Amino acid sequence: MDRLMAHSMKAYQSKFAGVIQETLAPLFPIMLLGSFAEVLKYSFLTPSGFVATIFGITKWLPAAKQISQLLGLIVHCTVDMIALYGAYGVTYSTTKAYGRQTSALSGAIGLLAFLMVTYQPHSHGQLLFNRTLMGQGLLIALMIGYIVGRIIVTFEKRRGLRSYQIIWPLLLVAVLSIAVNVAVSFIRSPEVQSFISSTVMHAVSANALSYVVGMGLLTDLLSWMAVGGPFSVNPTFTDPAELANLNHALKTGSAFNVPFQYTDVTLFHSFANFGGNGAVLAMIIAILIFSKRRRFLTVSRWSIFPALFNNNYAMMLGIPIVYNPVFLIPFLLAPLVNMIVAAVFLALKWIPAAVYPVPAGAPGPLIGFLGTNGNWLALILGAFLILIDVLIYMPFVKLYDRLDQNRGEQ
Repeated sequence: MDRLMAHSMKAYQSKFAGVIQETLAPLFPIMLLGSFAEVLKYSFLTPSGFVATIFGITKWLPAAKQISQLLGLIVHCTVDMIALYGAYGVTYSTTKAYGRQTSALSGAIGLLAFLMVTYQPHSHGQLLFNRTLMGQGLLIALMIGYIVGRIIVTFEKRRGLRSYQIIWPLLLVAVLSIAVNVAVSFIRSPEVQSFISSTVMHAVSANALSYVVGMGLLTDLLSWMAVGGPFSVNPTFTDPAELANLNHALKTGSAFNVPFQYTDVTLFHSFANFGGNGAVLAMIIAILIFSKRRRFLTVSRWSIFPALFNNNYAMMLGIPIVYNPVFLIPFLLAPLVNMIVAAVFLALKWIPAAVYPVPAGAPGPLIGFLGTNGNWLALILGAFLILIDVLIYMPFVKLYDRLDQNRGEQ
């Protein structure tokens, strides 16, 4: 732990880390607002939502549909566009940290570069952008913004840029952005996607358990890097494997001995995704119990409501968890332990597989319970795993407390 703290302290003192921290801090309230709006919209004000199904909110609340639409507007302008704010902020912070002068124009150029990368040509000439990169491409946005900022600083140091001379770095940024756009378009082409899909299907048929565990870890790692992973989408229960499991359960009256025992729903979403990727709900509990830093406690208290409904966006940026080496280990370890333990319970037939559809926005700890049609051992297992996850996070929360305290004293 002392060695990890020493390396982390050295990393946090770097100029690059300062740029990232200065960029992420203002994004927390934006993401917190979007997190609340998303939970209220999909869990409370969508007819198929978890809370709406229990209390029938959409049937008796006046203007429920209109309120849901307004909440959707907030979600689209915050969560679904968070990378835009990141691109602007990191470019501005980079020129501020490395250059002699800073202007809002540098942030605007970073924003322009990211928009050019995410633009998708349309046959009818419509203005369309890659929604995945907008909402789940914060890492890409930070990389683009940082590079743009360094380009501007380089021109500034060599030529002493004035406002009318910004055209030269702007032209270079535009050319590079177009090149990246072409590369992204190639990766998204049907041929490349078909190759990736065929490779994935081969992996599934070869070893389902190792595939699910591996993809679950990859999802958590990419989430820590602020990128959407293969299991980032909420469980739909509509893919071929889940439909086959559901049909088996309906025909036999039992969710035991299903044809696909290990899937993203039966393992990852049901037992390894409490509070969102990385079992963040356990981290919040650990902070509330063991942390003494006021900022961490404040962020956790604000974030616990969306985290109960598997929304971890606010915590990811508020602590922050993204790009934080201290929390990378528990962020990966807690879900891994959960998936392995759940797989053992499934293999021993102690619990049935979660095959029954769960309402949208259901709390993470209840997905396994509801998906098994109310199996009480599945609920107890979920509670036990949360306790284990809290213990996993505990030493890292205490370590980060010490690290933050030392940073404050310097």
